[in-house]
Amino acid sequence: MIYRNQEIVTPIVPSTVSYYTVPGEETLDRKAICCFAATGFFLDDETYFINKKAFRPATIYRFDGTGNPVSERYFHWHYSPRTISFSQSLEEFTGLLEEIVRCETAGKKVVLPISGGLDSRTLAATLIGRTDVVSYSYQFKDGIPENFYGEAVARALSFMYKPFVIPRGYLWSVINDLALINSCYAEFVNPRQMAIWQQLNDVGDIFLLGHGGDLFFDGMGVPDDLDEQGQLQYLVKKLIKPAGWELGEAFWKVWGLEGNFKDYMVSRLSEILSRITIENANARLRAFKTEYYVARWTAVNLEIFKRQLPVSLPFFHDGMCRFICTIPEQHLAGRKLEIEYLKQKFPLVAAIPWQKYFPCNLYNYSGFNSLTIKTKRGLIKAGREFKKHILGMRSDTRNWELQFLGKSNDELLQSYLFDKSFEHLLPPSVVKNFYTLFQQNPQQYVHSITMLLTLSLFNRLFFKDRPR
Repeated sequence: MIYRNQEIVTPIVPSTVSYYTVPGEETLDRKAICCFAATGFFLDDETYFINKKAFRPATIYRFDGTGNPVSERYFHWHYSPRTISFSQSLEEFTGLLEEIVRCETAGKKVVLPISGGLDSRTLAATLIGRTDVVSYSYQFKDGIPENFYGEAVARALSFMYKPFVIPRGYLWSVINDLALINSCYAEFVNPRQMAIWQQLNDVGDIFLLGHGGDLFFDGMGVPDDLDEQGQLQYLVKKLIKPAGWELGEAFWKVWGLEGNFKDYMVSRLSEILSRITIENANARLRAFKTEYYVARWTAVNLEIFKRQLPVSLPFFHDGMCRFICTIPEQHLAGRKLEIEYLKQKFPLVAAIPWQKYFPCNLYNYSGFNSLTIKTKRGLIKAGREFKKHILGMRSDTRNWELQFLGKSNDELLQSYLFDKSFEHLLPPSVVKNFYTLFQQNPQQYVHSITMLLTLSLFNRLFFKDRPR
C-alpha cells in the first residue's frame, strides 16, 4: 500500500492483505466464515469479524472523522484487445517482464524458487548471465522427485542450487508460527514454503516469485461468449472445495443462520461477479480470480516469504496488469507467451520436461496424448505402483498425506480438533462428524479437516479469550 497525505492507495494486485476496523462491536461474521469454510478464502473484503474489513485492491481510501472509509476505485479490470500480432505481444511481454525484473532486483542477490511449472523458469530466463542468483526447490519425502526440475533449470543457467526434502509431520512444529503469520486467513497444508522457513533468509537479498503467471498468461478454458449463468457455474465448480458445501451448511445450521447456505453463497458469488463489466468470459473470469482469489488467498500465503526477505512479484506489477488487459485472449490462452519466450530466450531451458506434461517438454508437449507418450507414461506409472505395492515403498505425494496420515500425525491433529476451547466456536458433534468422514474417505474430506484445523488455531490464538 502507498500512504499519500490522508489517503491509502492499494495496488492492483496486493502482495499483502491489510485490514481496518469500522465502528461497532467486535462480532463474528458467521456468514463470512461459512463461505470461508467452503472455499478456503474470505470473499471480497470480509474477515472473521463484522467490524473488521480487508482493504480492496486498486482502491483509494480516505477515512473520515467517524472512522468509516470513503473509497474510490482507480483501476477496473477490462478487456481492450489491441490489433497486434502474436510476435508483437511476445516482444512487448519480453521487454516489460525483463525491465520489471531488472529494476526490482538490481544490485540484489536473488533467491529464486524453481518448480516444474513455467512461471519460475520464465523468471529464471530473465536472469541469464547473472552470478548473484541462489535457486532452490523442494519435494515431499517419498513423493514425486520435483527437485529434478529445479536442479535441471539451475544447472542450465549456472545458478547456485539448494534442494530440500519436506519431511512427514513438519507442520506440527511450525503450525503456531504459521497461524501467527497468516492470522488464520488461509489453511495450513498448502504453503509448503513453511517447511523450510528461515532457512533461506541469509543466502540472498530478495525473493523473485512467479505467483500469478499461470493465471494471467492462460485462458480459463471456457468459450469467450459463455453467458452469465455459465460463468457463475464455472466459479461455483472451481471455488467450492470437495465437501465444501457440506462444511459450510453444517456451520450455517449449528449457528442458526436464516435462509439456506447454498443460496447465500451462490448469490454472493453472483453479486461479486456482476461488479466486473467485461464481455469476454475468459477475461472476466480471470479478473474475478485475480480480484478475489489472488488478493485474499495467494497474498495471505505470501507473508511466509515476506517474513524472511523482501519479495519481487513481476506478474503482480501494475504495469503487467495493465498490459494483460490489452492482449488478445488467443495470445494468452495455452501459456503461449511464456512458452515462446522460453524457446526463444533459452532453448536448453525449454527442453527440460514440463511437470504438467511429463515426460514432454515445451517442444513436444502437444503430443502428450500420443501413443508413444502414453506408453512412456504407462511405464512410469507402473514403476510407481511396483515400488508401492511390491516393494512396500510409500508414495505420499500430497502435503496433507504427509501431515495427517499415520499415528503420530493423527494424534497431533486430534489435539487441535478436539481442544476443549474449540467448543466456544463449534459444537464437538460437528467436528467429530467431519473427522469420522475424513477417516472413512480422506481425499474427499481433507479440505474439511484443514479448515477445522485452521478454525481451531483461530479460536485458540485470536478468539477464545475475547468477550462474547
